[in-house]
Amino acid sequence: MFFSLNPVFASIIILVTFFSPAVGFCGLLAVALINVFAYAIGFQRDDIQKGLFGFNALFLGLALGYEFAFNIPFVLLFISAILVLLLITVWLKGLLAIHNLPFLSFPFILTYWAVSLAASHFSNIQLDEQHIYIINETARHQSSFFYHIVHSLDHIHLNPILLSYFKTLAGTFFQTSILGGILLALGLLYFSRIAFSLSIIGFYLAYWFYGLFGADANDLNYNLIGSNFIFLAIAIGCFFIIPNTYSYLTVVVLIPILMIILLSLAKILSVFQLKAYSLSFSLVCTAFLYALNQRWRHHYLNVVTLQYFSAEKTIYKYLNSIQRFKYEHLYKLSLPFSGEWYVSQGYNGTITHLGDWSKALDFVIMDSKSNTYRLPSSSREGFNREHFYCYNKEVYAPYDGYIYDILNTVEENDIGDVNTERNWGNTVIINHLNGLFSQISHLKKDSFGVFIGQYVTKGTYIATCGNSGRSPEPHIHFQLQTIPTIGAQTLEYPISYFIERHESDKKLKISEIPKENTFISNVQVNELLTIGFSFLPGQKLTFKKENSDTPVDWEVLTDAYNRTYIYCQESDSFAYFVNDGVMLYFTDFEGNKNSLLFHFYLAAYRQLLGYYDDITIEDKVPLIHFNHSWIQFFQDFVAPFYVFTKANYSSKFTYTDNAYAPQHLIIQSHVETRLINHPFKSIYFELELKNYKLNRFTIHHKHESETYFIQSH
Repeated sequence: MFFSLNPVFASIIILVTFFSPAVGFCGLLAVALINVFAYAIGFQRDDIQKGLFGFNALFLGLALGYEFAFNIPFVLLFISAILVLLLITVWLKGLLAIHNLPFLSFPFILTYWAVSLAASHFSNIQLDEQHIYIINETARHQSSFFYHIVHSLDHIHLNPILLSYFKTLAGTFFQTSILGGILLALGLLYFSRIAFSLSIIGFYLAYWFYGLFGADANDLNYNLIGSNFIFLAIAIGCFFIIPNTYSYLTVVVLIPILMIILLSLAKILSVFQLKAYSLSFSLVCTAFLYALNQRWRHHYLNVVTLQYFSAEKTIYKYLNSIQRFKYEHLYKLSLPFSGEWYVSQGYNGTITHLGDWSKALDFVIMDSKSNTYRLPSSSREGFNREHFYCYNKEVYAPYDGYIYDILNTVEENDIGDVNTERNWGNTVIINHLNGLFSQISHLKKDSFGVFIGQYVTKGTYIATCGNSGRSPEPHIHFQLQTIPTIGAQTLEYPISYFIERHESDKKLKISEIPKENTFISNVQVNELLTIGFSFLPGQKLTFKKENSDTPVDWEVLTDAYNRTYIYCQESDSFAYFVNDGVMLYFTDFEGNKNSLLFHFYLAAYRQLLGYYDDITIEDKVPLIHFNHSWIQFFQDFVAPFYVFTKANYSSKFTYTDNAYAPQHLIIQSHVETRLINHPFKSIYFELELKNYKLNRFTIHHKHESETYFIQSH
């Protein structure tokens, strides 16, 4: 009902509904009945277990239990109403799903109206007068100890707005107890700091606008009127929209709109003696989400695509994803050569990379003296193309695709000469599909090892580097484009992984554009790392703690969305990962953060599959996964606006038996949380690989260590 799947909050809600036992019983019975009916008919169990049918049933059960007296005819009406609700829920679910919209509380409203209108014709269906006349309820329960506890805070002196807020929360579940409202507020705070703050903002704005326009703010406490504003604030502020400054501002804009819709609907429905309850929230929220779905450009407000039912998880994982996976939708291109080359001209170069052709790269091979050639051994040998280091070196496909076009008719230039008539020289165009083409130019005539129409994979031999076209000395010209014409307008596009060297300092670059005047090379993967971190679907891993015979079993699986993950049945935990042949990296974790799988998720969070002893791999971990609980509590409140803590990951190789062909490696990784650059929580790990498998996993935390040995089968 508050877009939550939190069991603690749910327990508080159950408790508060039973402050009026008959009302609570009807609510619980309604949820049980609709789920039984849904199971019996055969609807998806996942939808049932997540409460997709139940939350509207809870609304309806509470409303009917609050309004009508209990008797046999009411029981039959109640059961019939639940069946009607199920049918309307399924109908609206399918109808609105076409437009990717939620059905919210529409089923409850429509069913309640149907029952309310029909009940007026049934003489044996009686209204419960003790709720209509509060004095009757007080007189009836004045000797009840439970009643006095439930209403012990009803006369507490609080700020009028705060008191009204608690009354509204209690009124959401057809209760009048201030204690119930306080408990619900605490439950909401426990469930989500962001949702809690938005509930206060939504209600305060409604209270303020009511006063500004001269409406009676006391009306907010009755018939779920105030709940509409709380629901809308949470729905738009942090559930359907990624919580940020703009989602909060949107709530501010929508509150007066909701007020107008709410008051006008109440006026119309009063003619039929019907209550609107949460109708206005459902209408405004659905209309706004529909409008967002029609946008051409998605600025400011980002719709949640993967629902975690937690604003905190949503914002932290979203922030982490846009940092880590900003280019994940792009093809993972490699450099079109092997070994180390030099970027002689980069994007927006001053020689030929200008205008429509500015997003291109030129590569040569350069020695330690910054020469691109070797001098002739004697004057009689002469100086020619063969003296250049890159001349006749192999050129490879940067990614999978079809050979779309080949130009192989341009003669090689002598050094210093250029062919401006056949500017691009011998060229290949590769169609990588989905509108992406690569062009490699200035190739050597008659060196092609492919033909037009051939399908090639990343790393397939194409031709060799030449000196054809507008090329005074041998080099490779490389560009990406959206049409297959030779010399088409260039497209900015990153290289997925490459090593950049400045003197002896090497850095791993991920999804970046190579810079001019830098030495670059593809990542050379290592067989030990590739096999050791090759987690394939169906593979099982067994971890045994040192000096213990109790195993921890994992299995590698693939879900319906083709996402590969490691599953630990013991802790019911999931660690999702990607292995693209160059890098193993985890993308998400769900489950027990005290489990061994969670620590492995942190330890191998991002692992390069090539051995480089002088490179440190760095990344960011979602704060929802690694932070101090109290600092996290305060961070949650301001997370949509400012993140003052950061969880950093780093890993490096600390041991190898052979730098050129390692058969035994040890990787040390480290995760730490920083508060404005001050570290306050950290943990170290060691991963050992030998005999072509992951052999040992050690956790170092607070001067204690745990070592696990791994068996793969």
